[in-house]
Amino acid sequence: MTIRLWLTFYWAAIIAAILTVAGFSILLLFERQQWGALDSALMEEADTASATLSRLSSGPAVDAIVRRLSQERDLGPRRRVRIVTGGQVIADFGDPNSQLPRVSVDQAVAGIRDGRSGAFRFAILPFRFEGARAMLEDGVDVSAIRQSIARLRTSVLLLLPLILLGAASGGYFIAGHALFPITALADDLARIEPRDLRRRVSYGDINDEVARLRRAINALLDRVERATNAERRFAADAAHELRTPLTVLRSGLEVTLARKRASAEYVEALCAASSTVIALCEMADQLLTLARLDQETSLSREHIDLGALLREVADAVEPLVQSKALALTVKAQDKVIVYGDPILLKRVVINLVDNAIKFTAKHDRIEVEMTAEAQLAIVRVADSGPGIPPRDLPFIFDRFFRAGGHERPGGGLGLSLCREILQAHRGEITAANCAAGGCEFVVTLPRAS
Repeated sequence: MTIRLWLTFYWAAIIAAILTVAGFSILLLFERQQWGALDSALMEEADTASATLSRLSSGPAVDAIVRRLSQERDLGPRRRVRIVTGGQVIADFGDPNSQLPRVSVDQAVAGIRDGRSGAFRFAILPFRFEGARAMLEDGVDVSAIRQSIARLRTSVLLLLPLILLGAASGGYFIAGHALFPITALADDLARIEPRDLRRRVSYGDINDEVARLRRAINALLDRVERATNAERRFAADAAHELRTPLTVLRSGLEVTLARKRASAEYVEALCAASSTVIALCEMADQLLTLARLDQETSLSREHIDLGALLREVADAVEPLVQSKALALTVKAQDKVIVYGDPILLKRVVINLVDNAIKFTAKHDRIEVEMTAEAQLAIVRVADSGPGIPPRDLPFIFDRFFRAGGHERPGGGLGLSLCREILQAHRGEITAANCAAGGCEFVVTLPRAS
């Protein structure tokens, strides 16, 4: 069942409930109004007559009062009045065809009772007559009132279905009109091809909930398009970056195997192939890490002393530092705790320090400093190398980008990997050239509570 039919069904059900309650209430109020005025008048007349009769004895005076009461037509076209005592009818005047209610003198209680056929309505009032228990029955023809109630009931029963049908039809039309923007939105989305995500849905002229939904969908399409384009570029760049070293490796092996060579030449060829394979393995490892971060795989998180992690990295890269006679200084505050994956965060610091070692000349310096400001931990890695060309600064965190061209070492994934890892930890990384030479990378991480 469509939403339009469901809305129509709910609307019809609500309207039916409202109309039923309203119709029943109207009938009940009308009946109470009709019977209330009549019953009050009947009881008032019966009370007045019984008070007078209780002071009289059987005879012409009693008959005259009962006859006169039966001849009154202010309450209805026909009347019947009767006095009964001790199983004997004292007086009985009016319409003899009216059917009396089944009430005995001994069981009589003051009130209103309908006749057996329902055409007459009687006021029953017990009183004392000549010292004995008696009962006055004062009835009036209520056929006109019952017909009025019946006509109203028939009108309500006929009108309610018609009103309900009209309301359901109107609800169906209104639901269709209200859902038309959703249908149009679905048609717009159906026309967007998977290979062409540049199309967007139109907002329309009315700024309503559907327009808000359209803006949200367009924003989602923007994100999907950017992600798709990034993945396409990533796949193309990865294929391009892997093709060149694989081609070099294959060519070197084919040349080496083309003819017999001396042992030294084979060793040289294997060493070149080994370094190429090592570079390819490093690139594959970085690609796998990036893919893991892109898929938002849950990370292993724990509380980490950032100062201790920096000193651990300094100890790990000490052989590289000594091989180039560099001066590596680490300044870190104690008890600065962050929450994250220790392996990935350690990899960020190693990548930054390793880059600084690669691009710093012998006998120069590298500085690693960590400070805490408010709720942030800030790590600065600065070197005294040649710096980054200003035109390349905006792109150094893109995947496979290498500042200065392909003559620079590395596969162009290290800084991109650092940014992805830090984003997964709600952190940031920026780069800038230092005024005195070299460049500085600044890592910002939220401190643990």
